[in-house]
Amino acid sequence: MSDEEQPSHESPPGSLAPSWLDQTALAIFDSLSDGVAVFDASLRLCHHSPRFAKLLPSQLAAVEHGQASPELQAALQRVLGGAPQVSLLLEQPVSGMAPRSCEVLVRPLPLPTATVLLVTARDVSERIARERAQRENESLLGAILETCGVGLCLWDHRYRFVSCNRAFCELVGFRPEELVGRPLGKVLSSEEVDRAHGLFAELLAGGSKPAGLGGIELRCRRRDGSLVDVAIAASVLIRDEGRRFIVGSVMDISERKEKQLELLEKAIEAQREAESKNALNAALSDKLALIERQHQQILDLSAPILDVFEGVLLLPVIGTLDDSRARAITERLLDAVVSHRARLVLIDLTSVDTMDTASAAALQRMLTAIGMLGSRPIITGISPQIAMTLTRLGDRLDKLDTLPDLKAGVRFCLSRG
Repeated sequence: MSDEEQPSHESPPGSLAPSWLDQTALAIFDSLSDGVAVFDASLRLCHHSPRFAKLLPSQLAAVEHGQASPELQAALQRVLGGAPQVSLLLEQPVSGMAPRSCEVLVRPLPLPTATVLLVTARDVSERIARERAQRENESLLGAILETCGVGLCLWDHRYRFVSCNRAFCELVGFRPEELVGRPLGKVLSSEEVDRAHGLFAELLAGGSKPAGLGGIELRCRRRDGSLVDVAIAASVLIRDEGRRFIVGSVMDISERKEKQLELLEKAIEAQREAESKNALNAALSDKLALIERQHQQILDLSAPILDVFEGVLLLPVIGTLDDSRARAITERLLDAVVSHRARLVLIDLTSVDTMDTASAAALQRMLTAIGMLGSRPIITGISPQIAMTLTRLGDRLDKLDTLPDLKAGVRFCLSRG
């Protein structure tokens, strides 16, 4: 205890010192970690501890001059009127610093001869700052989720909706209040419910993510009864108390499915023609092979540029990254950087199968072009094989910004927000 905190056991100037405030009572009050002040039934200050004076000097000065703040005055009167206790939050200005927040509790202290009011004060500045920061973070996260163009959902261990953003609601045609608390099956076609439950159960049990380009592919039923094919990239969120949730991003893949079906139908038709015309078998086989290669190229060119939040673009690259494809992606990406005024560009290589030296050089040119526009490229999800390939470029990629995975990249961007 510093010199300024040493209890004097003296009553405040101009206050009354009841007989029960002997040295023992004073010592008890002054030894408490909370600041303590005592008022009589006339709301006159009888005693205050050094800790109280340190926490709330301006309040104490006002009380000693008979001008207690309206908040404290109202709390004292409420307890004097019969309330069991009243709590309030008072701020103490601190020169050159943020105000100190003190939680003040007013309670009656019945004595054999009279009733006095006991006021305790505790510094809760850190807690208030943490709560305020948490509210701001939650508000920011909520704004990001609501403005995200991809459907986002949170399901509990019973596959019930906990939350869903606006993009998902627009996709299925339901309002948020119509989904929260309802089972996943509400937005699925009847034949998909059991399969979806099985896939979600595997995720919750710790199984690996379902294989495939988009993760879990399901057929949803909109509110109007129409069907839509979606791809759900899902993962498990484990809270501190051990509860498990499924977090999923939902994308409409109906157009892709239709194109796949169209390609399949064309392939079948071409095969039938080939079987009926032996003379054209070789030519038609080449045509089918060409159709298959074009179909594969369509899948390989699946590199969407996502505006995840203000100033940040995300480019998930899937498949191979040859020179021609890199040029096409670079052109689209540079246009997006300019139009969105992007400060950061996340390039995720998690789904890139292989990369040779020529592909690595193409990637280096892409990164250089991004930097020339004033944006900062960040690479995530580099595999060991790709890392070895990149090292062959020597000092041309010595300033490459990398992070282990997309989650780390998002956290980095949020920290720079």
